[in-house]
Amino acid sequence: MAELSAPKEAATVAKLNERELVAYLKAHPDFLSRHPDLLESIELKHRSGSAVSLIEKQVEMLRARNQRLEDRLERLLDAARDNERRQDNVHRLARTLIRAPSLAAVAKGLADCMREDFGIEETLIGISATHYKRHDIEGVVPVAPDSRLAQGLENFFRTRLIECGPIDATRAALLFPKAAETVASAAIVPLEKESSLGFVALGAYDGERFAPRQGKLFLELTAELIAAAVRART
Repeated sequence: MAELSAPKEAATVAKLNERELVAYLKAHPDFLSRHPDLLESIELKHRSGSAVSLIEKQVEMLRARNQRLEDRLERLLDAARDNERRQDNVHRLARTLIRAPSLAAVAKGLADCMREDFGIEETLIGISATHYKRHDIEGVVPVAPDSRLAQGLENFFRTRLIECGPIDATRAALLFPKAAETVASAAIVPLEKESSLGFVALGAYDGERFAPRQGKLFLELTAELIAAAVRART
């Protein structure tokens, strides 16, 4: 029985010694710098099967770490550039809406900015029939309580919450009847939620352009700009 347990005992002792060695090296990080000859004599198995020295392994790890840091920095720079472009585009939208001489110009300016700067092909401004009753401006419609549009957006008008994500063909046709292509995703955002001024609908041919869990800050800011422009011209 003693002979059978000897290998296990030896393995246990070796494992304990390794633990002690690891603990010692962690407690004395300058150990290898005091014994530089070990850096060349200690070998590590490479994935290819060949052996490399510890210093070569350290160089390889540092290169890999530097590459990860460079990749992360590039992602951060890309995000910063995207944010800067987005801010410039929002500024252009605000300037366009402020300078628009009429409600028709507001609707056209909104459509142009969304298409050219944000990749959003279709837009619609719906204004409560209490404030607007005309039907002659492209991209702007009155919304009466008994209208097909109000009935089709019953849940939206009840909750007054932003709806964002894929859209079915029936609702897409209701919001964007003149769309050049099928609108696959959309965002419907209230204008002046408390006073129920209306809504703005943004539609995209890309089914992933709008997603349920995406950030709402841009949509809320856009709605505020449109509401202010509509109020000033109705």
